[in-house]
Amino acid sequence: MRLAFMSRQIDSLNTSAFDSQIQPSAPLAREPSFEEVFVEYQPLVYGVGLKFTGNPEDAEDIAQEVFTKVWRKLRSFNYNSSIKTWIYRIALNTCIDYSRNSWRKLAHRRSGFDVIIEEREDERLTTDEENAERKLLSVEKAAQVRKAIASLKPHLKSVLVLKDLEEMSYQEISSILGLSLGTISSRLNRARKALQEILESSWPALLEES
Repeated sequence: MRLAFMSRQIDSLNTSAFDSQIQPSAPLAREPSFEEVFVEYQPLVYGVGLKFTGNPEDAEDIAQEVFTKVWRKLRSFNYNSSIKTWIYRIALNTCIDYSRNSWRKLAHRRSGFDVIIEEREDERLTTDEENAERKLLSVEKAAQVRKAIASLKPHLKSVLVLKDLEEMSYQEISSILGLSLGTISSRLNRARKALQEILESSWPALLEES
């Protein structure tokens, strides 16, 4: 049965509403229940999945898979790191598996961003035509960037999402991915270069306008 997910805005590239600082958890008086963990971290997991795939349906599938794993492993969690770090790690690994393994839905579906763009276009009023057009272009640009990010190789995309979209420090990324700071820096540079090349090739006007 599909988990119920809250509605959310998806035309922003950052989740500034959520604290990205990952600190070791203080000793707990009791272990949190699965329900408490789900309520606190579901928006974070969904956001990571959305940034990784660029598709709301894929992000929902990933979030469902992540919390299935959390539910199975929560009692054995040893608190050597914070729960947030642990869940980030599960989410990133699940995103990578989703892009590689056969359980991913390979059929080409309409992107959720395409749906949003069409809905915005249908809802435009004549009196607000100029404002609506600007909003449409803004959503379309965000969609193009997300699609470009989604096309990156998983090991590059993971670093880019955590650093540039989740706004994490190198040390935080290292604790999640288990990579050295030098490797993170190298992959981030490669990811940014690859992203720029994709945008220059597919949407040159986007870079000209920025």
